Formats: sequence, structure tokens, C-alpha cells
Amino acid sequence: MPRFLIGLTTLALIFGVSLAAPVPKTAKPVVGETNENGLITTHREKLQLAASSEWANWPVAHAFDGKAETSWYSNNGDAPQNGKTPTITVTFPEDVRMKRVTVLGNRDPQYPTGYFVLEGKFELLDKDDKVLETHEMKAAGEKHDFDWVLKKLTTVRAVRFTMTKDEGQTGCVGIGEFQVE
Repeated sequence: MPRFLIGLTTLALIFGVSLAAPVPKTAKPVVGETNENGLITTHREKLQLAASSEWANWPVAHAFDGKAETSWYSNNGDAPQNGKTPTITVTFPEDVRMKRVTVLGNRDPQYPTGYFVLEGKFELLDKDDKVLETHEMKAAGEKHDFDWVLKKLTTVRAVRFTMTKDEGQTGCVGIGEFQVE
């Protein structure tokens, strides 16, 4: 191909990209984009955090501290491989309108493998613990993250994440961070 055609093709590609329409704000984010975690940050001091169990020195609060590398771990035996379904629940002090929930897989540098959750279920709850919506999904990516973008803003009081399948290696599971926006 002659050089002038290569140059013309390159210019056409650059010009075409510059004329492309911007991504609409309603577009679904790709797993791995940052969840702004606004609802957790806004209500941090008044959140009620609960877990089916927790390993000593790795409490459920670690999943809500804004640091992905400080993981929460379930207690030994509280894992899907043992027929258990560990849960983490965050309850807000008032009804909130949420649009997205993200659970980051274990990122604890001391224990980088063996604690990943592979499948889980989100439940959105009202003030009376009535389930408003349920969403089951498989983890994605190298770190086994879960990222659920709701189709519309939904008013909730609490969000529960139930772990239904793990790696089956250690007898417990770990979560790096639980984010809600």
C-alpha cells in the first residue's frame, strides 16, 4: 500500500474517533470500573454491619473500610465447600436510593489465593427485611469481583451478599471490599 494511503487511512481513523458520540451516562459500566461507594462513605458512622461469622483479626468492618487489601474472612468451616452459605449484610440508618453494588474479591496480600468466592447472590431489603430484589451472579476477572448495576435507582434499607460457591481450598472465604453507590 502506498505511503500516502497509509497516512490518509490513519487520518481518517483519528478524525472518525474524534467525531464519535460520547458514551451515554446510562451505559452499563464494565466490571473493573471504580464504584464511587458514595452510600457507604456518606453513612459510614451509622452503618450496621453483619456477617454470618468472622475470623479473628479479620472482622466484617474490613469489608467496609475503603481499603480493598484489608479483607474480611469467614470463620473456619463457614464456606460453601462445607455446605454453608456465608453472608455479609450492610444496613443503612435510613432508606437510600442505590444504583450499584460491587463486591471486590479478596485482595489481602498475606493470603492472595485460596479464599475467593466464585458465585453469589445479592438481596436488596426494605426496612422490614423483606426482599425487594434478588440477583445471582458469577464472579468476574482475576480477583473474582462481583459488580451489579441495577436497571433503575432502587430504594433499599439493606443489601445482603450470600456466597454460594467458593474455590473449595481453605474452608473459609474472603472479601476485599463491599461497595454501594
